[in-house]
This record gives sequence, C-alpha cells and structure tokens, in this order.
Amino acid sequence: MRRLLLALVAMGLIAFSVVVDPTPAAACSCLGVSTRRAAEQAEAVFLGTVTKVEESRVGGERAAELRFDVSRVYKGTVYADQVIVTPADSAGCGLTPDVGSSWVIFANGVIHGEGKSAKLRLTTTLCSGNLSASSAPRVLGRASQPLPGASDRTERSETTDARLTRALVIGGIGVLGLGALIGIGLAYLWRPKQT
Repeated sequence: MRRLLLALVAMGLIAFSVVVDPTPAAACSCLGVSTRRAAEQAEAVFLGTVTKVEESRVGGERAAELRFDVSRVYKGTVYADQVIVTPADSAGCGLTPDVGSSWVIFANGVIHGEGKSAKLRLTTTLCSGNLSASSAPRVLGRASQPLPGASDRTERSETTDARLTRALVIGGIGVLGLGALIGIGLAYLWRPKQT
C-alpha cells in the first residue's frame, strides 16, 4: 500500500511538472529614484493632467500614448498639449495613469521606428521617477509656461508634407511621361515624307 501511494505521488509530481511552465513571468523591476536625480536625468519635466490614453504601435511595438494638458514646465521643450509614449502595460514598465489624474512627468526623447518613419518622441516609464501629484515638489525649482499648441502637430504636418510631396512627384512624372508621348507622336506625324 505504501509503495502504491509513493508511486501515485511520484506520478502526480511528474504530471504537475509537465503541465506547469517553470519560465519566470515578465515584470517591471527598477530601483527607486529620487526626484532630484529623476529631474537631472530627464530631458523634459512637467506637471500636467492626463486628458487621453490611447493604445498604439510605436516603432513596431505596443505602446500607450498619453496626452497631457500641461500647466507647468520645469525642464525642456514641452507643449500645452503634450503627447508622451510609454510601454503598453505595467509589466513592461509602462505608466498606466487614469484620465483626469495629475502627474509630474520625467521624460526623455527616444527615437521610435526606423528609416523615414523614425520619430523622436518624449518617452517615460515607471522607472523614470514620475509622481502622481497635483503640485510639483519644490526641488524642481521655478516653473515656466508650456509652449502653445500640440506636441504632435509637427509630426502630423510632416506626415502630410511627405504625402503631398509624394503625390506631386508622381503627378510630375506622369505629366512628363505624357508630354514625352505627345512629343514623340507629333514628331512622327510631322516627319518629312520620303519621296
């Protein structure tokens, strides 16, 4: 009886080890950073309220675009309507704020994408030292007003310019090709007759 019980336990353990995947789960882990150090390492620091959270693909990877209504800027170039990119979930160290919440954001410019589609965007993570707060700590110093407009307006206008340029080039090539065909046709019609 005892051997039967040991055999059943051994078979149970073997079956359990086959079913359970021993691979560790991916999770964000980062060391705490002081507000002073976060400000020193960041290219842009601002206080703003989240107005929109939107999932997207940035540089081929899932990401969240966080849109902020910025009230104060402590460092860098920041617009009144600022978009920040962060990984899509907290397991990837992505910031997951609620719409309407206020944050002090520490962000750096990161190039997302490749070639002509590459874009420089302000990016932040859970490890950047961001603070959920309605007012900024004094250590950040004196604040200034954000630049008027939206941070992604330049990106949208560059995309529109690229499409317009492409259309004009294709149209120009088409007109030149048509002109060449007309010229060849007229030359053929007006050639001197051989007698």
